[in-house]
Amino acid sequence: MNKGTIKSEYGQLSDRDFRRLSAFIYETFGIYLPEKKHYLLQNRLLPRLQKLGFTSYSAYADYVLQQGEHGEETFEMINVVSTNKTEFFREKAHFDILQQELLPCFYEQKINIWSAGCSSGEEVYSLTMLLGDEKSAGHISDFIVYGNDISGRILEKAVKAVYPYQEIDSIPEKYRRKYLMRSKNRTNATIRIVPELRGKTKFVRENLVGKRDTMPRDFQFVFCRNTLIYFDKETQYKVVSRLVEHLIPGGFLILGHAESLVNQVPEGIKTIYPTIYQKDM
Repeated sequence: MNKGTIKSEYGQLSDRDFRRLSAFIYETFGIYLPEKKHYLLQNRLLPRLQKLGFTSYSAYADYVLQQGEHGEETFEMINVVSTNKTEFFREKAHFDILQQELLPCFYEQKINIWSAGCSSGEEVYSLTMLLGDEKSAGHISDFIVYGNDISGRILEKAVKAVYPYQEIDSIPEKYRRKYLMRSKNRTNATIRIVPELRGKTKFVRENLVGKRDTMPRDFQFVFCRNTLIYFDKETQYKVVSRLVEHLIPGGFLILGHAESLVNQVPEGIKTIYPTIYQKDM
């Protein structure tokens, strides 16, 4: 196997240690790392070895496994291993369907939405912008958007709600002036979500495949997009079944365009559109 070039003083991630760590990551977080991810894991763990002063991957693996699933380094490891790619209004068709077809089913109610695997919060704040306008129009009485992720570091960014200015491009013009604040620093321009929308969010560090489950069970909508792709089929089914439990009867589950429940749709939900499902009444 060609594992690429790694500084000699750290050696390489051996096949044995890759199997040990990938099995632990799968059992703890549900993230499946096939053998082809060997080099990726090796590269992403290198900064942790350097920071902690380990001189071998084997010693680092021992350290993580001794700490176990609740260890501080376990979560530092998953921070660098997990992929946190997102953007505002990603897969915009889902937001259009939500606003035009799904949300009217719950007009005059307080809307509760869960963004499962929310990463740095762009999806959460996209939803708050849309719901903010719906509340202003008198369609809904109020709203709150929950977001969860396994990475404490990435959730800190979500809570701060500060993003590079270039991310503004994917935000519809009608929301920019109303819901964004621009920094005065011209050399490092950023945007921040306005306080009234930040106050409509709640971020929770929680693992979708873990035993801890503190989320409410009264959501009209659960968004879980581009998260299931990191799980194998068995784990996908378990996660989806768990998410459905948090929906009210008639609530909707929205998955990413690259995700499908073909031949593994849990009982109690039906397909409305590709990747959009409704819980039985």
